[in-house]
Amino acid sequence: MIFLFSCLIGWLYFDSSERYSKHAKQSDLTHEVLTQYSLIAKLSLEKLIAMGEIVRTGRVQTPQLREENEQQLRGALFSVRDNLLKKIALSHLDSANKELQMLDLITQKVEQIINTNNEIKFLVAQDKLVDANQLFNLLQKQNVDKEFNQLINKAVSQEQALAQQIRNDVNTLYHFSNQALAAALAAMSLFTLMTFWYFWRRINDATKQLHTATSQYSDGNLAHRINALSDFEFQYLGDALNSMAAQLASQQAQLNEAKRSLEEKVAQRTQDLERSNQKLALVDQQRRQFLADISHELRTPLTIIRGESEVLLRSQSAQLPDYKEVLQRVVDEVQHTTALIEDLMLVARSSAGQLKLNIHQFDLKNLLTDIQQVYQRKANAQQQEITLFLANQEAFIDADERRLRQVLMILLENALAYSPSHTCTEIHLLIREELMVIKVIDQGMGIPKEEQQQVFERFYRGNRGQTPGSGLGLPVAKAIIDGHGGHISLQPNSHGQGCTATVLLPILGVETA
Repeated sequence: MIFLFSCLIGWLYFDSSERYSKHAKQSDLTHEVLTQYSLIAKLSLEKLIAMGEIVRTGRVQTPQLREENEQQLRGALFSVRDNLLKKIALSHLDSANKELQMLDLITQKVEQIINTNNEIKFLVAQDKLVDANQLFNLLQKQNVDKEFNQLINKAVSQEQALAQQIRNDVNTLYHFSNQALAAALAAMSLFTLMTFWYFWRRINDATKQLHTATSQYSDGNLAHRINALSDFEFQYLGDALNSMAAQLASQQAQLNEAKRSLEEKVAQRTQDLERSNQKLALVDQQRRQFLADISHELRTPLTIIRGESEVLLRSQSAQLPDYKEVLQRVVDEVQHTTALIEDLMLVARSSAGQLKLNIHQFDLKNLLTDIQQVYQRKANAQQQEITLFLANQEAFIDADERRLRQVLMILLENALAYSPSHTCTEIHLLIREELMVIKVIDQGMGIPKEEQQQVFERFYRGNRGQTPGSGLGLPVAKAIIDGHGGHISLQPNSHGQGCTATVLLPILGVETA
């Protein structure tokens, strides 16, 4: 209801403003018409006086001044007509049509005065003063000036009457708007007071119960419940508070359960932290073992180099062949040490993500065939055999050919080293959608399950006393395959003898791995 009252007051305000604006425009147009009528009367009177002066003196005005006077007079008539048309468009009053008819009569008289003036000037210019005087006397006998003044006075009276009517309408509108706005405001104020009193009575009893309930809940008495209320709004609020109390009680029980569960989780996390600390200790131990291993691996060739050099220096009867033999052993140990350091650097760069690869496209079948032929001679010397199984499809791959050759050499070296005589090592090439799969299957001693991941750690060697090498082969192979975005694994064969090294490589290179 308050909204409706507000809309009514707004409508009254805007309607009054619109009507005030319309009356103001009508008043402005009426004032402009009166002004233009005054100008027409003035210019027409000047024309009549000028005609008398021309007839009396026999002198004609300049054509430029004559045209200027006629343009002003016709411009005033056009302005009056334009304003009257605007009034018709604004109010659609019949009086405006009567004003147009009056304007037509005035226009006829003005044109008669202008034409007569032009004829008199023409006769005077031809020295026909008698004819000009007769024409002027005829104009006076017709009482054109008197009729013109009557028309002007009548038109002005019409405009004044219209202006008075506009003033009366404005006053009526003013009093009506004030009375309507006052009545609407009074009705809205009365309704607001009644509404306030009505709702205050309704709210007072309900708020007492709600306040009591909130006090009970604040004191922790979640078992308190609000009785049924008469008003549905407060009943809805009471039901919501009762539901809230029930949920709080349930949540309190859940919190107690969560607290107990959290304590259990904290204990579990404490155990996990202890296990993590143990893992960190194991990593630290592995780091120390790594340093000890690398120290040992480097100490051995350095000791040999130093020993050979000291023996040669202390020898008094060393000959040239002795020097060459010692230097050859020194060179061999330096090459071994250099290869060891290069392997360590390769693994370190791979761990840091800085391994540089020379990626280009090549045929993996050709690489496997070449490796098989090279190592077949070594296998024959150990009374072993290497068999190659290639896929029927093309096997072009984007990779670093030299590094993949190094990986295959490491895998075949291990396969031949761990396999006994009269066994066969198999190389399989499979193509699976976007992957190249290389399998190297040997018939050696196999690998325990607990060592399947350790074999890829640096310097780790199964059966240290029986296995040659530095323990960097498989870590280097893993670093190279990881650099290609691939995967390498080592698992025992299903029949229990030997193991299978599996290499997965993306066909389109590391960018799409």
